Amino acid sequence: MKWTEQEDNGKTVVVCDGFKINTCANGRCQLRENGKMRGNFTGEDAAKAHAEFLVSQRKPEKKKPEAKPGERKRARHNKILGHSVCSVARALGQAGVKYPEADAIMRAHGVVMPPASLRVQLGFGRSEKTWVRHGHPAPLTEKQVKELKSLAAAKS
Repeated sequence: MKWTEQEDNGKTVVVCDGFKINTCANGRCQLRENGKMRGNFTGEDAAKAHAEFLVSQRKPEKKKPEAKPGERKRARHNKILGHSVCSVARALGQAGVKYPEADAIMRAHGVVMPPASLRVQLGFGRSEKTWVRHGHPAPLTEKQVKELKSLAAAKS
């Protein structure tokens, strides 16, 4: 670390990368980092050594990939057969699938839904009145529903 001397409020202080060492009237040195107290030391060399120690203990910051202008970050949602998991659950409810089998189908695809959520989505699929408010079931064919059921049966 490269330390330089500067004037601060009429006193000479040693400064480096946000660290500041003030010499006190009692002969001790005070180490501050960006205004925060980091310790009192018997000498300037001890304060410098502690500042170097603090810097060495810090983990390097990970750089986040920069988003392109106008590009939004979107969450990745699970999909089954190209449809959202919830719409597939509603389609299974529409097809008359019960919770244990639907849970096995979801787990076979690597999706773990809370039991209450899965039961609610199955119920929404059974009742057409709820489709307008809560979303339509995925447009799965009977063949796709049978394929989902057979995959779940094979995994269990």
